[in-house]
Amino acid sequence: MKRLIFAGLAAFSLGLSACSNDPTVNPNGTNTTGSNVVFHEVDRIGKPGIKELYLAFGTHSGYNQSVPAGDLTNYGPPVASFVTTTAGRSAAIGSFVSMILLPDALIANFQDASTRASYLGWETGGQINPDCTGLSGTTFGGRALNDDVVDTDLGLAFGNLATSAKLTSAGTINLGPTPPPPDDGKEKNGANGTPNLTNEHVTCPVATGTPHQFPYLAAPI
Repeated sequence: MKRLIFAGLAAFSLGLSACSNDPTVNPNGTNTTGSNVVFHEVDRIGKPGIKELYLAFGTHSGYNQSVPAGDLTNYGPPVASFVTTTAGRSAAIGSFVSMILLPDALIANFQDASTRASYLGWETGGQINPDCTGLSGTTFGGRALNDDVVDTDLGLAFGNLATSAKLTSAGTINLGPTPPPPDDGKEKNGANGTPNLTNEHVTCPVATGTPHQFPYLAAPI
């Protein structure tokens, strides 16, 4: 049995029961004990860039207040639709991309022997290489500091990442592995006169880093 960790940042809606160490908050200058406090989820992020790239702005608020467990059902269709309409790819690629990216949570296998994390490594069995320094992907999952997640997100929609990586799982459902969809020949990767939309065109981090680089790993300025 694999031990998987699902990581995301969210403030979930909940009510706090009273106890001796309940927090006190001060809305508008009024003291309120924990027994009266209800927290509301207003934002979340797991895999960076999914909401911003794949989902219409009008859906962001509802997305921010939802939980990852329903992502594939609720947001799989609009993610797939972005791939088939905006990116102009096949329906098979659109469906495949939605299964790779959702749920929007970083998933890591802590029983994996890999020595470093790798974005989408658990979902694809390490077949995507997100590390901007050229290191091969690992099967651990999670996200390493050198993983250029923006290039990966763009490459899935506009490049050939989805057609070159098997899908080993979708959310908590073990699928197989599932082979990649056939290449539709509609990549927008700069070839044959197409615009290159597969990366954000910034430099990979180096030791001395500059502010425009992503991820930014240089010393604080």
